[in-house]
Amino acid sequence: MTTSAPQAFVAGSGRYLPEQSVDNFKLYEMDSIRRAFDVDAARGSLRGIEPEEAAALTAAGVFDRWSVQVTGIRERRVMDPAVDRCPEWMCAEAGRAALADAGMEASELDLLLVASLTERDIVPNAACTVGDMLSIPNAPGFVLNAACAGFVYALAAGYAFVTSGSARNVLVVSGDFLTGITDYSDPKTAVLFGDGAGAAVLSSEGGRGRVLAAPYTTADYSPKHLNLTGQAAMLPGDAVPKLSMGGGPNVLRNAIKSMVGVAERALERTDLGWEDIAAVVPHQANRRITAGIEKALGHPGLRVVDVIETYGNVSASTVPIALDELLKGLHGPLPEAANIVLTAVGGGYTSGGAVIEWSGGTPA
Repeated sequence: MTTSAPQAFVAGSGRYLPEQSVDNFKLYEMDSIRRAFDVDAARGSLRGIEPEEAAALTAAGVFDRWSVQVTGIRERRVMDPAVDRCPEWMCAEAGRAALADAGMEASELDLLLVASLTERDIVPNAACTVGDMLSIPNAPGFVLNAACAGFVYALAAGYAFVTSGSARNVLVVSGDFLTGITDYSDPKTAVLFGDGAGAAVLSSEGGRGRVLAAPYTTADYSPKHLNLTGQAAMLPGDAVPKLSMGGGPNVLRNAIKSMVGVAERALERTDLGWEDIAAVVPHQANRRITAGIEKALGHPGLRVVDVIETYGNVSASTVPIALDELLKGLHGPLPEAANIVLTAVGGGYTSGGAVIEWSGGTPA
């Protein structure tokens, strides 16, 4: 007797964002940023503004205009350890939201997959901690770190577990406290990062979404794009590790090329073309990258979801946060049948893409 292989459905999605929102004006109040920011040079670089208007801007106003011009970011969510506790707690909250959306109890989960690069504890790993917070301390799980591509990597792992029959229900969640490792003496880095978590429940037992094929993942090793300085053997008195973010046109072009490329490779694993896709949910490190993806694809009617203005770069969590908002109708309605592409690139030049078939539209 032969039986068909299980399929991986998206049974639910969820997100958690800290309540504390810090806009560019508030960020500029930090002494380290004010000392490092060249107001005159930034004022002279502003585009789309009359010289008289630029001259009248305060230093904080210049920083805000420059930040939006360079990154597209106006504000970001910032974790407060007194409220949001730790990345694992944010992951658990996003997981609860995804489980509620799926109509599922945590006890029904067979596996927890956590994508993070800022977990509070290395041992026990974050999946153990999230499981305990969800009151399923015996559920197996592990952490993976593929930087900003982490959610897509974790989705690929979850897909493999479900379609192989090794698990029925898998919680795929990512969460990071990037503002805790941001270098606030570097304005170009300081404006980029925010905190939050996003999650999806994969199930072999049905759901409104379906992962159409194994997500495509790849890498092109380079430490130059993103690295955590000071993470090796620490000497007494060393500063805590801080993110170092490469920039410039080459990084932007590589990010666009990589995300378009892995999205196309993921599509090749299905019988779909770009004309069949309703929306693309890309990782968002810079609005110029998002705009570049939209221009590179150039398909009329194709929606590229953009959340960077209010959340910043939330590492791997950007994709599931934006996906959850899309599925909840916060970026306009989806048709009754919609195909969605996820794509991401991250430090180490990890990258990945996935295709989800969604049915039932979105809430009115």
